[in-house]
Amino acid sequence: MKSPEFLEDLINSIKLLDDRLSRRRIELDPNGYFLIKIDLQTNELILEHYLNNIDHKGRATDPESGELIGCKTKSRNQPKYIYRGKSAKQVGIQISEGHGPYPISRLDHAIYIGRELQRAEKCLTSGEEYIQD
Repeated sequence: MKSPEFLEDLINSIKLLDDRLSRRRIELDPNGYFLIKIDLQTNELILEHYLNNIDHKGRATDPESGELIGCKTKSRNQPKYIYRGKSAKQVGIQISEGHGPYPISRLDHAIYIGRELQRAEKCLTSGEEYIQD
């Protein structure tokens, strides 16, 4: 069995690595982006899918106004689709299985959404606040 000190060091090293990787440059999915939320009244995960365009610099823009969409931008854009489920697996199946079309076109985006849905599920079951990375 690993000592508590070893586990604490391991957790800290993973957090440092994840923080560094979160600052890398990413290619945006031309199919759009997602906002993940928790509904505490229904105990569900909510995955909202929004459409966007990608400009010549690789930045997301609002398909109607052409304005840039930033991480902290309050968008007037309405979700194209809303997926709801009791678990990360249930929501993941909704966006990835069946006959399509699928709201995700990039593998890295799909992996990111899977990680975030797992984090959101953990927060839902533990009562912790969920903030999307």
